[in-house]
Amino acid sequence: MSEEIVFVCTAEGCDAGPWEGAHDAMAHCEEAADHGYTGRPRSEVDVVIPATAVEKRDNRNLQHKGHPEGALANDD
Repeated sequence: MSEEIVFVCTAEGCDAGPWEGAHDAMAHCEEAADHGYTGRPRSEVDVVIPATAVEKRDNRNLQHKGHPEGALANDD
């Protein structure tokens, strides 16, 4: 993702944002059915809300080959 893009809510009358991270825009917009977001050039806005830190997740199949530790297992 380019640091030159920020995310804004596109709902009419909503002045929330702009956010540095898309996940923050997603979190705001999921609270109302008529809200959505889009990217805008950073040069078009003054103050940007910094992105929230995202925790890295292990998306591997943890039940791989029936082992309780799945893909993390050393002796399966």
